[in-house]
Amino acid sequence: MASFNHFGVYGICQRDGRLLVIHKGRGPYSGRYDLPGGRLEAGESLVDGLVREFIEETGYTVKVKQNLGTYDFFIRHNEDHFTQMHHLAALYQVEMTGEEEPVAISMFEEQDSRGAEWVDITRITLDSASPLAVYAAKFLRNEELPLTPEYYDDWEVKGT
Repeated sequence: MASFNHFGVYGICQRDGRLLVIHKGRGPYSGRYDLPGGRLEAGESLVDGLVREFIEETGYTVKVKQNLGTYDFFIRHNEDHFTQMHHLAALYQVEMTGEEEPVAISMFEEQDSRGAEWVDITRITLDSASPLAVYAAKFLRNEELPLTPEYYDDWEVKGT
């Protein structure tokens, strides 16, 4: 089985028991809620990349509060050149810099956000969200996050 490694940086932003998520438009989490975040650009720090990704995917400006650790998941997903994705995720807690309205997200070739939404954490399950969003909901419920990798062999992309 060919495996593809994907490293990204992601943020947990919450307000009134709700988690800020994006509607994923492509990839293994397509059709599900996911955390804002993603790949770093060349020469970009983790924090700078996270702030940029939040603006690009949600329209909100955030500041990073704390690093929550690095987590990994193995997702069975068939793409052109691989059948499994090893998703490595640096997870941070963030807060909005103000109560401003978000700017409109821009669409570009690499954009995989189809918009952002504040979702009650009870709606964040493996049926509706990425494993990373599920971890965010666990964090907000003060549950312990697993340190060992998680494997999702029966993963399916939801309709978009």
